[in-house]
Amino acid sequence: MQKLELLPPINAKIGDIFEISIPSNPSSTGYNCLLSEMPHCVYFVESAYVPDEPTMPGKGGTSKFKFLAVKKGDGKIIFHSVRFSHPPEILEPTPMQQRFVIIE
Repeated sequence: MQKLELLPPINAKIGDIFEISIPSNPSSTGYNCLLSEMPHCVYFVESAYVPDEPTMPGKGGTSKFKFLAVKKGDGKIIFHSVRFSHPPEILEPTPMQQRFVIIE
């Protein structure tokens, strides 16, 4: 397994809502970006897929994930690309799919 270089940490205060955006293309690749790990200091709020404009078959977009900072702490938020086949195919996270969060 290769070592990932992390992007700069996300700093938030208790009560803040923050968003993580990840490039995605589920209609073309068949892989969906899924939340697989998060620290106890945040709650998952919602996710949405926003296609790039103009919308065309096979064109990519962005998976957006919102979180609420609920208590002081820190930890990793990790996403995986998953294809729902039998058995499911799960790719190792890219640097864009691994973020560190610090809640103050």
